[in-house]
Amino acid sequence: MFKDLASKGRTWVTDLAQGARGRAGGGGGFKPGAMPKSHGPMAGTLAAATHVDTHGDADADGRGGHGWDGPSALDASSEDLAALEAAAQALDLALMRTDTPAELLLSILDDMAHGRPPDLRDVALARGALLSHCDLYEPLHPGAAVRRAELESDVVDALMHQLGACKPPGAEEGAAGAQAAAARAASDVGPDVPPEDDCDAAAPCGSLREALQLLLAPRQPGRPLVAAQGGEGAVSESGSDEAEGGWEARGLGPVQPPLLDEVERVLSLADSWQYDTWRLAEVTHGHALSCLGFYLLQREGLVREFRLHPTRLTRLLLAMEAGYTAAPYHNSTHAADVLQTFHVLLHGAGLTGHYLDRLGLMAAYFAAMIHDFGHPGLTADFLVASSDPLAIRYNDRAPLENHHAAAFFGMLRRPGSDALAHLGGAERAAFRKTVVDLVMATDMKQHFALLSHFNTAHGLQPYNKDVGPWRLARRPRASRSGSLEPPTDGHRHTTDAGEGSMGGTPAPAFPSEQQPEPPAPRPADEAQRLVSLQIALKAADLGHLGEELEVHKRWVRVLEEEFFRQGDREQELGLPISPLFDRTKQGVSKSQVGFYDFIALPLVHALASAFPGAQPLLACYVSNYDHWRAQEGQPQPQQAQAQQAQHGPPASRAGSRKLELMAAAAEGAPA
Repeated sequence: MFKDLASKGRTWVTDLAQGARGRAGGGGGFKPGAMPKSHGPMAGTLAAATHVDTHGDADADGRGGHGWDGPSALDASSEDLAALEAAAQALDLALMRTDTPAELLLSILDDMAHGRPPDLRDVALARGALLSHCDLYEPLHPGAAVRRAELESDVVDALMHQLGACKPPGAEEGAAGAQAAAARAASDVGPDVPPEDDCDAAAPCGSLREALQLLLAPRQPGRPLVAAQGGEGAVSESGSDEAEGGWEARGLGPVQPPLLDEVERVLSLADSWQYDTWRLAEVTHGHALSCLGFYLLQREGLVREFRLHPTRLTRLLLAMEAGYTAAPYHNSTHAADVLQTFHVLLHGAGLTGHYLDRLGLMAAYFAAMIHDFGHPGLTADFLVASSDPLAIRYNDRAPLENHHAAAFFGMLRRPGSDALAHLGGAERAAFRKTVVDLVMATDMKQHFALLSHFNTAHGLQPYNKDVGPWRLARRPRASRSGSLEPPTDGHRHTTDAGEGSMGGTPAPAFPSEQQPEPPAPRPADEAQRLVSLQIALKAADLGHLGEELEVHKRWVRVLEEEFFRQGDREQELGLPISPLFDRTKQGVSKSQVGFYDFIALPLVHALASAFPGAQPLLACYVSNYDHWRAQEGQPQPQQAQAQQAQHGPPASRAGSRKLELMAAAAEGAPA
């Protein structure tokens, strides 16, 4: 529908505005629509520009308190809609509108459907957006809510940089360090994997234990199966899997049964909403990604269904793992963490029923595993500002996400590493499309547009931080293990195993035999299906925000160190140090509440609203959110809700209608 509006909308909106002005000239009064309008000092400016009466009382239906005057209301602008549009756009910069063109158009259509004349300011803004070919799902001002929040300036700057709502650091003066940074080599063909034409004659590793033996076996000198080179995650192989004899004869050392037992035990906990991937990395000696990847692919029956050769698959997984750098945060352990959260979320939310077929599930797992493949531990803004080869190659547009996907598929082209060789042409094309679509969606510069698209596709209202996430997170929910879990109260509940332990994780995200799984949700169309999967992967990419508190804090610490290292390089290159990247000051731990408020919670709240099976993930997020709020001295859930009950939510520019929308958003239902 929106594509049709975009192609035909110029004439339609212009005619609508002209008709609206005609009705206004005839004495009709215009009332604002459901979208937030101007208020306070800026309302007076808008009134001066368009002769608007800003002193009217709210009408009977509570739709707002501003009215357009009679025949003289538009005298100053009735000759030229463009002038009104320009004035509205100029004022919009000051008003910091956070809605999208799609929401404006929906508001106009809603007014027309109910026989209400639309607000001419909305018409002017929508017309301007269509004429300038704006993305209908991109907020008019992505960082508006962040800038209005009472956050410290460096926290605001850091959030705005992550969202792409401001210029990258050194965008204007980036040439100062261009030559110094351009020396870093980058390749999109992935780790070098020499041919292994006889790998199909390999000793079998079809069972999990046999695969773990291959993945975890110490490499004997002179015959490494997979070895990193130069600290950049490059891979080389020697020897052949066709060698006869035991593991020693194939260049592998023995793996003791106790180690295999412990790895299998930790892997068996991978169905939990909270999971300590650091522990998995410890027991697998740094092979969390390859071990978890094989475990899930085999347990889901994908290895057998798509005839993935087990030995070739283990080689591919090891090469993918080695393709990750030793960055403090964006490493193979992070990829394993995202894979585990994505796995639980897909099953817990019921997306494996109709949102993904079997090939799509395998593609989703691979997308999670390679979503940061070859990540240099530097932000895209830094790559652009320093004229990094990756930024040059991809014309400054999502250089990291383009590199992750291209490097992985380049690696698959090398003989002996393509574990997907048995897929047909159509299957390979579908697999590649799903992986690329999901990986590209992890670009934070597209965050607001994707989330707005998701909300529109599912009929959800945008998240309102003044209402908060607690009502949806507090709902009693049926655990996927069949029992009814108590509502979260903002405090962590643990088992006898203790907080932070693998034994204290929440119930698994899968149904039991006693209680059948509820009907799986069905997508309305392909667009809704794809954007839902993209949002799910984005939520998994931030999954550490919902882990056990101590696990989450460890992730925050390594992310802070990675940012500090970039800040050190920025200082060396003469570039401005990115906000919160200066190790002489407090780092990202300072911005946790703001990040939850404006990025993480709106994302996961929307996901849990559209898919109730994802509500446990929201509850996990909220538990850590309450911790960080307490650290900053903000009211706890009970206090915040008591304040709302006594005084109501903060005043809204659209009156009682806005309050209704906020309540609907808190309930997770379409307004």
